[in-house]
Amino acid sequence: MKKPPFRRGVFLLIDGARADVFERLLQAGELPHLKRHVYDPGSYLTAVSAFPSTTGPAHLPFLTGCTPGTCNIPGIRWFDRGRSARPAPFGQCRSYVGPGSLFMDTDLRKEIRTVFEFFERPAGVFSVVNRGVSAHRRRTVMAKWGAWLYGHYTGDWQSVDEVTWRIVDQAVEREADFIFALFPAVDELAHLTDPFSNAVLKAYRAIYRSFGRLVEHLARRRLLEETLFVVSSDHGLTATHTHFEVFDFLDHRGHKTLYYPKIWKRNASAISMISGNAMANVYLKNVHGWHAPQPADADLIAACLEQKAVDLAIAKNMDGFIRVHSRHGMAEIRDDGADIYYRVWGRDPFGYGPMPVRMKADQSLALTCGATYPDAPFQVERLFRSCRAGDLVLSARKGYDFRRLFEHPEHHASHGSLHREHMLVPLLLNYPVQRTPVRTVDVFPSMLELLGRAAPENIDGRSFVRDEMETEGQPHHTDTDPGMLAAARRIS
Repeated sequence: MKKPPFRRGVFLLIDGARADVFERLLQAGELPHLKRHVYDPGSYLTAVSAFPSTTGPAHLPFLTGCTPGTCNIPGIRWFDRGRSARPAPFGQCRSYVGPGSLFMDTDLRKEIRTVFEFFERPAGVFSVVNRGVSAHRRRTVMAKWGAWLYGHYTGDWQSVDEVTWRIVDQAVEREADFIFALFPAVDELAHLTDPFSNAVLKAYRAIYRSFGRLVEHLARRRLLEETLFVVSSDHGLTATHTHFEVFDFLDHRGHKTLYYPKIWKRNASAISMISGNAMANVYLKNVHGWHAPQPADADLIAACLEQKAVDLAIAKNMDGFIRVHSRHGMAEIRDDGADIYYRVWGRDPFGYGPMPVRMKADQSLALTCGATYPDAPFQVERLFRSCRAGDLVLSARKGYDFRRLFEHPEHHASHGSLHREHMLVPLLLNYPVQRTPVRTVDVFPSMLELLGRAAPENIDGRSFVRDEMETEGQPHHTDTDPGMLAAARRIS
């Protein structure tokens, strides 16, 4: 590989930024600094995020090159059968909402390396994962708690974004060689209002105005030309009009259900762990206890699909097949190590139409990137690589979510499901890229290559810049290769 084009990197994660809103603002000329310094010399793409498409787990592809399932973090809340004989707080149950977020570093598979471990002076600004960031550079963990509490109780998330920018400026002053910064305002304000509200659009514009100040700072220090910029999001959101409590549904079917924050129940027979709030990991007690999986039976799956809030019910059976159920049909998914096996019974639950029975991962993405459920076979299979994934996984219909109680303030927008509005995210970088479509797991190895580091082999992502670094490319601003998009439209 020839000399890398950049010596330092800045990754800006705009939590909850929808790809369509981002592109509309970009095309309308409302993001001039991003256009001049990132879009014009580089690329804009629409990337496919990870399932569950929720804050925290969906950051992991950028930080590790692996899906949440591969990282063994299958949701923002989960249950681990292998840790003790019965459910116990902070033993088997986890929630990254609140103090539990401090456990994400240790919950991550030990063999997985984070992007911070490839640099000498990395900075993680409000990052959910900090493995590889030295203790004195991890001071933002305490600042995050203060800022998040302020934003939660006042609703002034714009000020929290401003705190992020101040810490980014400090990292530039310290000459950090890689900066990862999280901006929560778009996501949090969308939950409070609507994904297209004036408050949310104002938050988009404020971030990109502040980006201009960052450019000026780097230029003054003569660091601008050697800096790789990557701007992206972890998920989109859709408006929510109805809340459906999964634990209440299970209780009415005769279970005693454990859920956050009520995780101290005795003699529980079911566990509901919500992410996003449009995705749920559901765990069922086996006759021998909690250690062994208990596949969901046909009656429970049918009862779930009778609920208006439930779009898809997904379960892994003892035969190793993952079965995706909808009201119209079922699909079987299995990864045999080389290919994704995909077979439909009745009507395709994802609405794809004719699909190959066996596909490579890239082929699956290319065929489904323009569909209602982009990349679903790959994403579902990867989720169930986690031993912490639910016996039953539920994906909500648009307009619905799975949590009302203990969600203060009430959420008016949700994410976490397999729907394209949740799964498609903007991806902008100041380097020309030719290969599309891409997943967010592909950003990790691509960044490392552009910064002169070799990516590990045990990841889900694949670099989308390797070919271009061998032969000089041209800026590429379309979000999908026309041939692949045409194929996707045929099956959508």
